[in-house]
Amino acid sequence: MTYLRTWTKDVPAARPVLLCLPQAGSGALQFQNWQLRLGSRVTVCAVQLPGREDRWGEPAPDGIAEVVAAVVAELSAAGFLGRPLVVFGDSFGGLLAYEVARAVGPAALVVCVCRAPVHWRRHGGLDEDDVERLASASVGNPALPPELAAELREIAAEVLRRDAALSETFRTPPNAEPLRCPVYAWGALGDPTVTPAQLDDWREVTTGPLHRHDFAGGHRVSREDPRALLGRLSGILSDLAEEEPR
Repeated sequence: MTYLRTWTKDVPAARPVLLCLPQAGSGALQFQNWQLRLGSRVTVCAVQLPGREDRWGEPAPDGIAEVVAAVVAELSAAGFLGRPLVVFGDSFGGLLAYEVARAVGPAALVVCVCRAPVHWRRHGGLDEDDVERLASASVGNPALPPELAAELREIAAEVLRRDAALSETFRTPPNAEPLRCPVYAWGALGDPTVTPAQLDDWREVTTGPLHRHDFAGGHRVSREDPRALLGRLSGILSDLAEEEPR
């Protein structure tokens, strides 16, 4: 099955594309609402990794390189590489977004609550503590019966462990060619897992400018209350649309 998901049939050639890569353990469906909120000026396109939602029964990819190659091929086949492209990655999705950006050279890279690649190289990927914490947060409804909550938590943990294994395949060399586009590194004031210094180090990956911002909220800010985040994304996309020749 394919990696890319879109929710609009009318795709004018000049319309900017927002490519979204979700947090570990998450799927593409959350971004359907982003298409509704951002409206017809933007094509929202999301990456669906195997092992979740409509790809539940599929085997995990061998590594990040396999995912990036498939996503780039599908972007090209869809005609999205000839259009203004913003790549957005949330948490672990930010690492995947960086690797996609290195392959396609987008107009901008936006990462949210994701430490810079140098910290993934130094400290590895998601560990079991990350898996347990994120699995518990994904259930998040105290009204659920304990048995159901435990079952949902274990399902979430299974998907997260797949992504943890995928994160361990990150092998970008320290001397990788830098990006040339602006990078937007966004954090959350209530996020205990990603520090401001780890976000500031995104400056190392590009010769373009680094734009830093911190939202109110925690590590799941993009899912719990995305209004402020979507407002900033809309501004970036609008600027791209205005830059395009008419």
